[in-house]
Amino acid sequence: MARGSVLVVADVSPMETHGGAARVVREQSRRLAARGHAVTVLCRHPGGPLPLRGDPGGVTVLHYAVDRRHPLAFAVTSITGARRRFREALGGRAWESVIFHQPFSALGVAPLVRAARRLYVFHSAAGDEYRVRAERGEGSRAPVGTGLGAACLAWLERRALAAADLILVLSEFSRGVLGRAHGRRPTPVVVVPGAADLERFRPAADRARVRAELGLAGPSTLLLTVRDLQPRMGLDTLLRALAACRSARPLTCVIGGSGELRPALERLAAELGLAGVARFAGHIPEELLPLYYQAADLFVLPTRALEGFGLVTVEALACGTPVVATPIGATPEILEPLDRRLLAADASAAALAAALVGAFPLAADPGFRRRCREHAERRYSWERHLTALEAALAGAGAPPPVAALSRAGEPPG
Repeated sequence: MARGSVLVVADVSPMETHGGAARVVREQSRRLAARGHAVTVLCRHPGGPLPLRGDPGGVTVLHYAVDRRHPLAFAVTSITGARRRFREALGGRAWESVIFHQPFSALGVAPLVRAARRLYVFHSAAGDEYRVRAERGEGSRAPVGTGLGAACLAWLERRALAAADLILVLSEFSRGVLGRAHGRRPTPVVVVPGAADLERFRPAADRARVRAELGLAGPSTLLLTVRDLQPRMGLDTLLRALAACRSARPLTCVIGGSGELRPALERLAAELGLAGVARFAGHIPEELLPLYYQAADLFVLPTRALEGFGLVTVEALACGTPVVATPIGATPEILEPLDRRLLAADASAAALAAALVGAFPLAADPGFRRRCREHAERRYSWERHLTALEAALAGAGAPPPVAALSRAGEPPG
């Protein structure tokens, strides 16, 4: 692909990579810049001390401020703030291509930007995500007005999608979600899987030393999960699964992440008698994340809903750590080609406990841990992702088997 100017427009910042979407924005933008493209990211300010302008890794990042006092103000200023910042800093420029990542910023900028090629990265259905995030726990009822809010978001997202020449999704599952949420659309869809940084995330030469550095040395089997502490992540299911299978062997489970559910999860762990088993580590800094993956015998992904890809899954595999997961979202696409035994039969605690017990021998098998690394190397490198992304930006689609062009909602031919 000829090197040119690329504008990335997102509702999340590559300078604050708390979630998966922000990490995708960061990796795509900095790796495009490393390949010689002139990359500018226009995105919503995530809050905190970050400046309105930054230049990480050769990428120009322009933040815009939003009003966070209530949801309506937040939504409106997410659109108008993007439009205002674009006019002030970037108005009048022409771009080789633009990559939109979420609906609010896309709606603000799409009517103004001049670009030869427009790509929209569909991470999840905005309406579905709003509904799931509105739930406060299993069996709870969403607040009044949730359905209306979700419908409005779906309408806004449909308008944003219509501005693209091509839609990119990270999994076949997400392509199906796109079709169900927005129906058959004339815009072609390309599937380009997410990836892991294979240099940062790699097996440790000495796992015992890494465990000692993290204060996790000991004879017990070490489990790890890294999740936002919110209902859809299924961490209550994980705790119940730990209670069901801890008699099989001594266990330690590190739960990395922060969120509103932490007090409730800590109470549940105490009720289940998991003192000394479940360790709530809080937010794990980016620089320490590879060490935690390397130290773990198993990574656990107990997701209940909305797993559009799962970067943590391929990052753990790249470190040689098997992943045991519920069969939700795109997770089966990643794990079934490696070993079906890594997937629980369903999303229940009993099924997850059975899968964990079945995977304990795999975790102790050096040959299987090598297979995990090789699986990530074959399928989930960012270099592979970027080659397909450049092909999509150039209008050439993406080479199989990384991706296959299709219409939204249709199975691949």
